Formats: sequence, C-alpha cells, structure tokens
Amino acid sequence: MSIGTKVFKPAASAQAPDMGGLAAILGANGMSGHAESRAGGRVSGFPAAGAVFAFERNQAIFSDGDPVRSFYKVTSGSVRLCKLFADGRRQIAGFCFPGEYFGLAWQGSEYALTAEAMSETTVVRFPQHCLADLDRSSAGFRSHLVSLLCGELSLAQNHLLMLGRQTVKERVATFLLMMLDRRGQDRRDSVMLDLHMGRQDIADYLGLTIETVCRTISDLKRAGILGVPGPREILVKNIRLLQATANGEA
Repeated sequence: MSIGTKVFKPAASAQAPDMGGLAAILGANGMSGHAESRAGGRVSGFPAAGAVFAFERNQAIFSDGDPVRSFYKVTSGSVRLCKLFADGRRQIAGFCFPGEYFGLAWQGSEYALTAEAMSETTVVRFPQHCLADLDRSSAGFRSHLVSLLCGELSLAQNHLLMLGRQTVKERVATFLLMMLDRRGQDRRDSVMLDLHMGRQDIADYLGLTIETVCRTISDLKRAGILGVPGPREILVKNIRLLQATANGEA
C-alpha cells in the first residue's frame, strides 16, 4: 500500500471545527481565548492556537521516526495509526475518529507510529510545547490529559488481549462491537455501521489476512447476524448473537 506524501493543505471551510476537549478546558481556565474564532487557517483555543489542515485519503500526517513537534485532533474523516515493516507488512495499532486526539504517545523524541488519513480528513494540529510544562498547567488540563492517555492505554490493552486470546470469529465480532461503541452508536438490532475503513485495514488491525476477514464476515452474514450493504458498511441485524460470538458463546 502506498502512503501519500506529506503535503499539508489548509482546510477550505471558513468555519472552525468544534475544538472541545482540551481546548475547552484551557479556555475555561483562562489560559487561552475562545475556540470559535479562526483566521488564516489557525484556530484559537490553545496557548499557541491550533492550525487546521486537510489530508487526502492515504496521505501521511506524520511518519514513524519523524521528530515529535505536534499532536492532533480529528475533526472530520478518520485516521489509522500503523507500523510499516521493511518487508511490506503493516500492523495497524488503532483508529481515530472525529473528536479524538492522536500523536500523544511517542518514543524518545520521535513518533513510534505512522498516522494516515483513511478518507478525506481534517485535523487540528497543536504544537507539542503545549504539553511541555505540565506543572504550570491547570488542574483541569492535567486531568483531561491523563484521561486521554488512560483511554489510549485501555484500547491498547484490549487490542493485545484480542490478538492473543480470541479466535478469528471472536476478533471480528469484538471489533464490530468496539466500532459501535467508538462511534457512539447503540448496541441494538438494525444498526448501520459506517466503518470508514476497508477489509485490509480490519485485517491489519486484527492480525489476520484479508481473505480470512472477508470469509468471517460472510459467515456472520449467512448466520443472519450481519448484513453487508456496501464495502465499508455493516448492518448489525442481530446484536445478541454478535455479542455472543464475541464472548465465544456462539
């Protein structure tokens, strides 16, 4: 799979995306201005203001080994975090969706993973020095940062358990349930899930081949658990059986 070149383009929209999260906390504690204003592609709401950038599908936002200078929030689209190996293999470590932050974990002074846009994606980029002096930051800022990092750790632990202890069907079912939760959708029958990613992305996240993922989704479809209206869409027809499959009870 090819990775796009790192060409940053200012977002075309004249309206700044909702900053939320860290920016809202900083604004509420008097460390910065309001998050609504935007001028010249820069959004206020952080001590040094976040800058809005747009990326095309498969374009790299940053690459494994790049020096750490920024962290990011997704405002539209979606991002995958992955490790690319010299022999062409790829392991996806996680996905980020609107409202979620990434680029907060690194190795030494370098990014440990590559971040790529999975579709046309807009992000807000914040300078790393916003995190440099936590002792002087507000208690709300520190608390929210800890919450973000704990969330990343929890997802990483669940991912390890999924790879190490679950069967193929359990992994796929667990992944779909996780996507429902991540997208804020209820666990009920007849829920349409827009995955934002293709079968190869799912395979590289679950440590499977694309053929195995396609075959497993087809098996769940034949069992009446799923419907597949499109290549990136899944209709959950029987949530009870999907949960039972994830738990190894079906």
